Amino acid sequence: MAKQQSFIDKAGKGKKSELLVTCPDTGKETKIINVRYVETVKTEKGTWKFLDRNMKVYESTYKPYLG
Repeated sequence: MAKQQSFIDKAGKGKKSELLVTCPDTGKETKIINVRYVETVKTEKGTWKFLDRNMKVYESTYKPYLG
């Protein structure tokens, strides 16, 4: 019979190490974080639609990370 995994074991598998980089605006070391970016777009019919995507940004300035 297989060993049962606890919630702590499952949650720990997905965690990645923190990425520290130098922010080009501030010149200080900062972490890269993942955020969900939601954009509203008006369609030709006049209705609104939501475009969402995940992005990596600098934690200090919240500007997109392009690396």
